[in-house]
Amino acid sequence: MKEVTKLVLPVAGLGKRLRPLTLKTPKNLVKVCGRPLIEYVLEEIRETRIKEVVLITNPKQREQFKRYVRGIQKGRFDWLKFHICTQPILGGDGHALLQAYDILKNEPFAVRFCDDIVVSDPPVLNSLLDIFSLIKAPVTLLQRVSDKLVPRFGVVKVKRVKFSGVRNLYKIVDVVEKPPLREAPSNLTIVGGYVITPKVLMNLKRIAGTLPLITDDALRIATALEIELIAGGRVYGWEFFGTRLDCGTLENIAKTEEFLENME
Repeated sequence: MKEVTKLVLPVAGLGKRLRPLTLKTPKNLVKVCGRPLIEYVLEEIRETRIKEVVLITNPKQREQFKRYVRGIQKGRFDWLKFHICTQPILGGDGHALLQAYDILKNEPFAVRFCDDIVVSDPPVLNSLLDIFSLIKAPVTLLQRVSDKLVPRFGVVKVKRVKFSGVRNLYKIVDVVEKPPLREAPSNLTIVGGYVITPKVLMNLKRIAGTLPLITDDALRIATALEIELIAGGRVYGWEFFGTRLDCGTLENIAKTEEFLENME
């Protein structure tokens, strides 16, 4: 299978929970400790073979991201090629990927969500890509959460597997989207990032073709992974080492800034 050279950043969210910060600024350009959220993920690319970044934006925010990209391509990220696609409706993270189907369809690619800052050494994206190079199958980041948070996430049923040099790797048996706690197969949840194969992207395209109408959050990456499992494919999850800082609310941004400032 081809190596991963593209990273997709779904940045179309409106960031309603971050108002008033997002009344004029896209959520993923909101600054945390003086840097836009998106830059924390872009910094993860430096030690990888990623050469292209695909931004999936809201149509109303496209110009702001274009201006941002022009600025960083003149500086620290001048070696990256950027593509900007738009997601006309917020149809889910899987729907976002389909907006770049022609760019992505022939090779595996990584996905990261910018409102999850992950503090780890080496960078979490670097580790995820190394794991993919070993297993040659879709893989997602996993995190254990408290019982009260389980219903907010996609939760996985897993079997532990062994690959040389890889700790905390699991074979995913089932994915349950935002289950009540009593129905959750574990407290291992999907967060922050994936490596997606062309077959999984095709699963999303086929699902989209069966839907008469794509409504808010209707088409999820997790659903495409479920189909891959049903078809007998392999899907893995890696419980990463490091600290995940959720920047999805004003309260969490304040906590993240305090955490990062204390690291300096």
